[in-house]
Formats: sequence, structure tokens, C-alpha cells
Amino acid sequence: MALAALVVLWFATGIYMVNPGHIGVVRTFGIETARTEPGLHYRFPWPFQRTDVVSVEQIRRIEVGFEAGRRVYEEALMLTGDENIVEAQMVVQYRVADPTKFLFRLHEPEVTLRTATEVALRSAVGGMTIDEVMIENRAKVQDETRVFVQRLMDAYQSGVVITEVKLRAADPPEAVKDAFHDVVRAREDRERLINQALGYQADLLPRARGAGQQILREAEGYKEKRVLLAQGETARFLSVLTEYEKGKRGDARAAPSGDG
Repeated sequence: MALAALVVLWFATGIYMVNPGHIGVVRTFGIETARTEPGLHYRFPWPFQRTDVVSVEQIRRIEVGFEAGRRVYEEALMLTGDENIVEAQMVVQYRVADPTKFLFRLHEPEVTLRTATEVALRSAVGGMTIDEVMIENRAKVQDETRVFVQRLMDAYQSGVVITEVKLRAADPPEAVKDAFHDVVRAREDRERLINQALGYQADLLPRARGAGQQILREAEGYKEKRVLLAQGETARFLSVLTEYEKGKRGDARAAPSGDG
């Protein structure tokens, strides 16, 4: 009876559950022989068969340049294209697209992914200046790294798909960080002063042009006023002169002749 009970229990160990979002990979003597969808299934118990249940929806992540919040300098310190040293930290999110490749093609898929990410990140950083890496082209660093990593993992037949690559930090090494930030602040101050000067220029020139136009209009108005006044004075003078000449001719006709 005891032996029969043990046999029943042994056969019962072949029952397994595949949860939603997972795929079951059945191996017979170490060789994949079937895949099972979510639900309750049965396989022959060990040592004949075994099942690896792999999530194909879970978003997993690896970290490069840091671990558990602590810096990993041998991964993080990188040389930029202009021969400066930058400390870069990156987070890669991925999911398993092909459980078979994920389980059997690589011995340690996450270690391979971490190494591939470091190689890809160093390649992207090495093609840019330190300002581009830290400030200007962070998105480009992420995009180039993601494409490079996916290409490498596809070449390794890893069965993973990269869903997101995020540059967590890109800073100068700790020993020179304060000096570098002083330089950055000086550049920002310079840009701010230039923008203020351009803004003052953009505000002052229209005002100066407006004031000039106003002075010209006032001068034109004053000119027209003086011309009209002069024309009025001239007309008045000519009118008086005309009356004067008329009066003078009248007086000449009324004067007695000397021969009478």
C-alpha cells in the first residue's frame, strides 16, 4: 500500500499549472518536446520530463553602471569622443519573446544582456562629446544603445525584446564633478546674458524706430504748419500791397493838374 501511494504521489507530481501571460516548455530527457499554453497540464514526472514556465509578458530590467543604488565604477566610467571621462548609468527593460531561445541558447541571458548593454553604451558615448552625452543628445544615446543592444541580442538568438532603454545618469566623475558643474553654470550664465542682451536689443530697436518715426511725423507736421503760416502771411501781405497800390493809383488820379 505504501509503495502504491508513493507511485500515485509520483505520478501526481506531473500536474502543473501555466498562469496567464506564461508559456510552459516541456523537456523530455533535457530536449524540448512541447510548449503549453496557460491552464492546467500534465507531463511525465521527473526524471522523464520537466517543465520550465516562462513569463512572456513580464517586463524585466537590468542595470548597468550601478547596482542596488551603488555605483559600479568599472561599468560606469566611459571615455567620450572628445577624450573626457563620463560616469554613465543605464536601465534596460526587456521581455522574453521566445522562451526556447531564452532558456537554451544562452547560459546566462541577463549577464549577456548586461555585457551587451555596456558595449553598446560605450560605443554610443565614444561617438559624442561630453556635452552631447550629458546635456544635448541624451535621447540619441538611449536610441543608439537600444538599437545596438537589440542587434547584439538578436545575433546571440537570446529570445528577448528590448522594450525601453533609459539613461539614468550621465555625469563627470565624482572627483571633478563640482568643477565641471561650475563650467556648466558659467556657460548657462553666458547664454542667459546673451539672451537678455538679444531680448533688450529686440525691445529697444522697435522702440527707437518708433520714436524716430514719431519725430519725423512731428517734424513734417511742424514743417507743414510753418509753410501754411508763411503762405497765410504772404497772402495777407499781398492783399495789403494790392490795396495799397490801388489807393496810391486813386490818389494819383485825384491830384490837380499844375497847368490850370
